[in-house]
Amino acid sequence: MPINLKTGKNEIALLSMTVGLQNAGARYEWVGAGLTTVNISGMENGTMDLSSNNWAYKIGLEGEHYSLFKPDQGNNRRWSQQSEPPKDQPLTWYKVNVDVPQGDDPIGLDMQSMGKGLAWLNGNAIGRYWLRTSSSDDRCTPSCNYRGQFSPDNCRTGCGKPTQRWYHVPRSWFHPSGNTLVVFEEQGGDPTKITFSRRVATSICSFVSENYPSIVDMETWDKNMPDDGRVASEAQLSCPKGKIISSVNFASFGDPSGTCRSYQQGSCHHPDSLSVVKKACLNNNGCTVSLADRGFGKDLCPRSHQNTCD
Repeated sequence: MPINLKTGKNEIALLSMTVGLQNAGARYEWVGAGLTTVNISGMENGTMDLSSNNWAYKIGLEGEHYSLFKPDQGNNRRWSQQSEPPKDQPLTWYKVNVDVPQGDDPIGLDMQSMGKGLAWLNGNAIGRYWLRTSSSDDRCTPSCNYRGQFSPDNCRTGCGKPTQRWYHVPRSWFHPSGNTLVVFEEQGGDPTKITFSRRVATSICSFVSENYPSIVDMETWDKNMPDDGRVASEAQLSCPKGKIISSVNFASFGDPSGTCRSYQQGSCHHPDSLSVVKKACLNNNGCTVSLADRGFGKDLCPRSHQNTCD
């Protein structure tokens, strides 16, 4: 970077951001971080090496020291009121009054328009956000499957997209009114596009296999593995408070395949599966469907007892 020097003493200050370093693997503790090499070139005597000079380190932010993220403390500092806040400006603190999102659904802070930094609501730390985009060249898989020898490629999805976008904000942190959101942006972004999102579940799935009650999806279930001795008796569905099960899209007692919202019937399927589940679940907040339900009749699939509904 080009610099201007004056006669006499000159002070050089550098900001180092080290979040996001490798945190696993062989000898990762030896990975360098922070200030390592500093040279000034273009001097009459050639290049001046400042790497071994007596550098002083300060950890943290000046704004954190003054507690700008706390509503009662931050008001004592000077804030510039603007109808249109600066955009794409690094190392900037933003403060805005926000309303409580309606309803009782879980809340997430949508930071898609920002770069990297920290966020607080009413003095509570939401955490560090970082819209790091995964490489489009990564070997993505159509679905997650961690069976067999571990490899990060077994469950690599969303190539070319941000690794994180929404950040959970507990509803208990909101006041009925007078809520303050504070954001410190390190790289630069557009704060006018920051929004709160509500997590609304429109569909839920349940899968249970007679000898594998802990399996959560069809994809990780291996029909050729010996059973673990446990026996499942029922599949359970439940909705958040105030919600009901309004429709049942798929149900199969037999040997279905697929994943949530993309199940398929197998070679063994009881024709009354959908009607049994609808009778137990429709217009209820939750329901329980027993694998031994009299509506299913006799055993259809030896060594393969599953019940799946969506």
